[in-house]
Amino acid sequence: MPDARAAALAAYLYQCAAAFSLSADVSDAHHVARAGMALLDAARLAETLRPTDHRLTALSEAGCFETMPDKEAVFLEPAGLRAAILRPLSGGQVSGNDILSAVVAAARAT
Repeated sequence: MPDARAAALAAYLYQCAAAFSLSADVSDAHHVARAGMALLDAARLAETLRPTDHRLTALSEAGCFETMPDKEAVFLEPAGLRAAILRPLSGGQVSGNDILSAVVAAARAT
């Protein structure tokens, strides 16, 4: 059974990818498409994180998860996190792992 925190983080990143996709539809720039794919890659990576993964631990310690009934969790977006995720996407090539690292760094900074 997947970790509820991993599922919550993945759901958040999928939402970010969807929002990014909607705002990027007006552009035909290749870097915009790559950025959207990086967000999707980050979401897919998040789905596979093990309960002991240091990134989930760091996000838990930063208070980024709320436990819900039925052993589910919700990812709580700290202030400034969305900007920390989207800022690197506007520049060079970014990987899903880069995005996960940015999420953890931004959460620790709050």
